[in-house]
Order: sequence, then C-alpha cells, then structure tokens
Amino acid sequence: GAGGITMAEVAKHNTKADCWVVVDGQVLDVTKFLSEHPGGELAILTFAGRDATEEFNMIHPPDVIGKYAPDAIIGKVGTGAPAPAAAVGGGVAAPLLDKSHGKQRNWEKSEKN
Repeated sequence: GAGGITMAEVAKHNTKADCWVVVDGQVLDVTKFLSEHPGGELAILTFAGRDATEEFNMIHPPDVIGKYAPDAIIGKVGTGAPAPAAAVGGGVAAPLLDKSHGKQRNWEKSEKN
C-alpha cells in the first residue's frame, strides 16, 4: 500500500548490529531480540533484511510476535510513497518553526546587550 517501509529500505538492515525482517507484511526490528530468540540468532540472521514470512509461519504460532516481541514492530511494508493523509498534516510544522525562530532572535538580542 501507500506509505510504509520499502523492501529496499528493509534490505539495508541486514547485520547483527542492525537487523530487520518482514513477517506477514510487518517490518520488525529484531536487533535487540536476537540474543533472546529461543531458536538462536542465526535462525533470524539468515533472513536479515528479507521477508521471512513463509519460513517463520512454518515454525511459529500466529500470536508469537504479539506475545514475545510486540516492540519489534516498526511499520508495514509499503511503496514508501506518502499516504494522502500525510500531506494534510504538512502545514502543522510552520507555526512551530516561527516560534523557534522568534526565540532565537530574542536570544541574539539579549546576547548583544
């Protein structure tokens, strides 16, 4: 779908120090979970940066991620294109930027005095 994390992005995270895998369309950052995995680190590292859905589902019950590693879910696989709703929120940042610039100017003035 629109938005989400591309498989090209997932593929960059393919080491023990930075390990993402995809299961059922969900992107998981399992870097911190590697040492806790009952099946060992290598079982996960084999699929680092890849879609492990087929192999994962052959050996795990469906609720295993939600039960043992819910924090690992970082997003869904997508095209990476922004979802239409994202464009609507784009204007929110402008007033925040204006405020921070105002503070910066005041700070500069007080420094000179």
